[in-house]
Amino acid sequence: MSYLVLARRWRPQSFDEVVGQRPVTQTLKNALAKDRIAHALLFAGPRGVGKTTTARILAKALNCERGRTPDPCNQCTSCKEIAEGRSIDCMEIDGASNRGIDEVRELREHVRYAPSRQKFKVIIIDEVHMLTEPAFNALLKTLEEPPPGVVFILATTDAHKIPSTILSRCQRHDFRKLGQGEIVERLREIARDERATVADGAMKAIARAAEGSLRDAQSLLDQVIAYSGAEVSENDVGAVLGLVEGEVLAQAAQAIIERDSGKALGLVESLSVRGYDLQRFCQEMLVHLRDLMVTKAIKDPAPLLQASRVPPDTIRSQAQAFTLADLETIFQVLSRAEFEMRRAPHPRFVLEMALVEATEARALQSLETLLQRLSALEERLLVGPGTATLAPPPLELSLFSAAPTASMAEKRPPLQDRPPAPRPPAQAPSPLPPSTSAPDPQEGWARIKQALEGKKRSLAALLEEAKGVQVESETLIVTLENGTSFARSTLDDAENRGLMAAAAAEAFGRPLKVEYRFQNRSIPSAVSGSTQITTGQGEPIQPSMPRPRETASPERSVAPSDQGSPRRHPLVQKAVELFGGEVIRVSEKEPGQDVIGERG
Repeated sequence: MSYLVLARRWRPQSFDEVVGQRPVTQTLKNALAKDRIAHALLFAGPRGVGKTTTARILAKALNCERGRTPDPCNQCTSCKEIAEGRSIDCMEIDGASNRGIDEVRELREHVRYAPSRQKFKVIIIDEVHMLTEPAFNALLKTLEEPPPGVVFILATTDAHKIPSTILSRCQRHDFRKLGQGEIVERLREIARDERATVADGAMKAIARAAEGSLRDAQSLLDQVIAYSGAEVSENDVGAVLGLVEGEVLAQAAQAIIERDSGKALGLVESLSVRGYDLQRFCQEMLVHLRDLMVTKAIKDPAPLLQASRVPPDTIRSQAQAFTLADLETIFQVLSRAEFEMRRAPHPRFVLEMALVEATEARALQSLETLLQRLSALEERLLVGPGTATLAPPPLELSLFSAAPTASMAEKRPPLQDRPPAPRPPAQAPSPLPPSTSAPDPQEGWARIKQALEGKKRSLAALLEEAKGVQVESETLIVTLENGTSFARSTLDDAENRGLMAAAAAEAFGRPLKVEYRFQNRSIPSAVSGSTQITTGQGEPIQPSMPRPRETASPERSVAPSDQGSPRRHPLVQKAVELFGGEVIRVSEKEPGQDVIGERG
């Protein structure tokens, strides 16, 4: 065929035309000008960045008829033969197909003879890391002390696979990946010469897909022009590369904002039916989340945005709906999923689970917020006489509410180091409207579930497992089985507490505090023989008595009448009450001791 692809037609013919490798090309030009060219060079770097091209240019610079020069003429017979690959004194060897010791022996015999027509005999070995260990060993002596007029140029994409004995005999030059700006500039020059109109978004999409390889970018541009003709749009590039539409990325992010798991799963189903690569979709979602972070973090994000297929207005509006902490959490979820999808037997399931987790994910609270909550809890626990403290029900493992809960009054010894905290004034409950009567708890609970079903299905589904509902004073108590940490954190979420409080107020016609109580029948409770515990269904249960403890040894016994001992401290008493334990031993701190007492 007469057609020559863009990657070959636009191969650089001089050092100045090599894109993005100035440290290497400038070093070689200076070495040529000062006659300091090493007899063995190693060009290492990723694919498509100009290693073999630079080796050919160096061969032309050494053998140009104008003499050794940094700027070969490309017009003389020697330059043309090297450029066309038909020079008998410039050998290009494929290391993958000539990797044995026999081929290296033939090469050693070839370099023994002086150049036939040129001044230098240049041996270019591409993908040299593919040679076998015996072949490398056979090449060592020749590479270290080649005959006069012989230059070895080794090119590789995996320099770490080359033996150190070879590396130590070569002058190494590292080629880097090209930046997107450098690739886009070169593609525009090619498009002008090809008389093709390529949109800026299409140029950026091709440069991103090339991943730093100019040869890959030129091949993609060639393919896109063949697909769409002289007018290349961003949608054309997406169709050729198999990229999802920007609208789909925006819809997936909106589903996360709205916490709509069903919508997110529907998008995955649509992409799967149309045959899209789901791992590529996950990668593009990570790029979109990155753009949202950039938009959130800086004032002028336009120069840094990469997902150009999503409209800027959509990016700005979605960025306002997230916090930086939320974006970080969701990014970690999808990044982990993208990594797992590479080896998973069912990548779609991994993506679906990650999207559902992302819709329910919340950012971790900062250390400062946790310290404030601990300080507030300490204020509630360390109180003076006549002040209410928390007392959990016998069967409850945890208790949190959608609104601040009222506490049961209990006498506590005063804390000597600090005054008692003032008790907040009680607020009278809001009366029901004259035309509204208080509904039955079960009827009100049905209204609450119906209201939550229309606002947030995941919360409504979680509350379907409620074992009992009752109203005590101004508090709605919901009893649940002992749930997972995910269920508890979901119920304790600030937004979910607000939805629950609003639904309860609407169902019962007055503001109610909402408490969630979790049952755990596997842990026996220590209660008196005549006390009964009622489940959410109202069935009385006789709790099992705790196993009597073994009699403490005299060494571990403590006189309970010692009112000044640490056992009477309010925090110690609260811990004993919460965990159903007893103080075994109290010891005073000795000089030089870091820990008070010992564990029982």
